[in-house]
Amino acid sequence: MSLSKPCDLHSDDLRKLSDEELMQYVKLGHHDALTILFDRYHRLVFDVAVRIVRDASEAEEVVQTVFLDIFRAMANFDSRKGILKVWILQYAYHRALHRKRHLVSNHFYRWENLEAAIEVGSARALWGELPEAVRLADEMLGNLKPRQRAILEMTYYEGLTAEEIAVKLNESPHVVRHDLRRGLAILRGLIGNIHEE
Repeated sequence: MSLSKPCDLHSDDLRKLSDEELMQYVKLGHHDALTILFDRYHRLVFDVAVRIVRDASEAEEVVQTVFLDIFRAMANFDSRKGILKVWILQYAYHRALHRKRHLVSNHFYRWENLEAAIEVGSARALWGELPEAVRLADEMLGNLKPRQRAILEMTYYEGLTAEEIAVKLNESPHVVRHDLRRGLAILRGLIGNIHEE
């Protein structure tokens, strides 16, 4: 295959290329080629990651890590030894497992049932069931900073992603995730205090 100079190709031309041809352009420093690979495979990487880590925002972190790793390791890819899709899936699988080990060691999954209960509780509240639980949840949410509460409600009641919330609040997704985790940590502490009483 004869490669054009990076500046000679436009995105539309690049989209017609095979994965292996795109990788050759990535190696030449053509960033649009990496963008097209991301467009082709980020959903697949996300699907693998979310099945392993069981959390959408953590899966998004895995996607970013995978593509950063691919960019750093692109010189190691050899199309004679395998296809790019499998290479990307291997990165996705290993990075997701690594992230899950990290989350387990930090007790992330201890609160998984609590977060599911928050979602179920909010749905039940629509029909007027469990008024005491609704009052208690509202009281607990009142202990959060306004932005933390807003982010929690947009995440669990509206089902928005960190990126969608970031656009609404004019913040970075990283700040949104930090506020979400901080808000959940406060709620967990409050629930722990209730159980001790």
